[in-house]
Amino acid sequence: MRYLLSILLQLYMSTVYSQSVNGDLSIAKGHLPVVVSDTKGAIHLVYGQDSVIFYATARNSATPFTQPVAVAMLPQLVAGAKRGPQIATTEKYVVITAVNRAGNLFAYSLDRQRGRWSSAVRINDVPEVAKEGFQAIARASPNVFQATWLDLRADKRNKIVMATSRDGGRTWSANRVVYRSPSGTVCECCKVSIAAKDNNVYIQFRNWLNGSRDLYLSHSADGGATFAPAQKLGSGTWQLNACPMDGGAVTLSSSGPPLTVWRRERTLFTCRPGQSEQAIGTGWNVTASTSPSDTAVVWDDDGMVWLKRNSNDPINLGKGKLPSVALTNQSAVCVWEMDGQVMTTTVHL
Repeated sequence: MRYLLSILLQLYMSTVYSQSVNGDLSIAKGHLPVVVSDTKGAIHLVYGQDSVIFYATARNSATPFTQPVAVAMLPQLVAGAKRGPQIATTEKYVVITAVNRAGNLFAYSLDRQRGRWSSAVRINDVPEVAKEGFQAIARASPNVFQATWLDLRADKRNKIVMATSRDGGRTWSANRVVYRSPSGTVCECCKVSIAAKDNNVYIQFRNWLNGSRDLYLSHSADGGATFAPAQKLGSGTWQLNACPMDGGAVTLSSSGPPLTVWRRERTLFTCRPGQSEQAIGTGWNVTASTSPSDTAVVWDDDGMVWLKRNSNDPINLGKGKLPSVALTNQSAVCVWEMDGQVMTTTVHL
């Protein structure tokens, strides 16, 4: 049965691989692509198409992505509005997380030395509690990964929950509640983000507190065992009785405090914890990547994708939405979705 499933997945994959569209490289048909880089400069890509999770890689920013491979078929895969598969990588492992419509979050782990993907492992230890579909994963050290998601356990109110894997995504710890909103629920329609390095774990989420939909950051200094009180980001507030559908991102480099990016009304901001926010433009679906000497922020606005490097003016990457970016070798590798195609381009410093 497993052999037959592998054959079917590869046949499906061969029907969606494509070449170039309008001068930008189209990798394949798919939705919600996400890219990350590893410590050796390789780029790793994940995206969803129907109920199939696809993965591709590039040795560096100067080489093209490999033909995507089908990692797994997850019936009723959620892949809309930033709810798609997520990815993190270390020297030893690549871990992909994905959620289905029933509200279960699964991990798939690639042992990079053996070149073999694991079967699905459920991360949430209470079934069907991740029904909103928003989740994220981050590397912390060679074997350790941290995952977080919106969770309905106990009271059917969304809260921030996390789990830790210490064996490259093969097994996961008991789930831990990071934050409950005193107003009853965190924002139920915005993506949660996570960044980690060794024992430091940062989780960013949009809160729903006293009628405001502001971004908050939770920090753990002991690998996620305990968290300091969540800290509001920025000095402004957004009073809103609706769902913004936009959660931003948090990212870490090897030096300095974390960088957060997010939206309030139509304005996009960058912000360091404890500092004032800095406006960088207008739009939606902002995310970022950092290195010791470089910062790249991408977003979409009125059907166009934009990239801002450091203090430079934003540049237009082309038509599309829902971008992701990874920094490596003084280059920004960007991916996004356009008319059901996964697009990519590389911008050099």
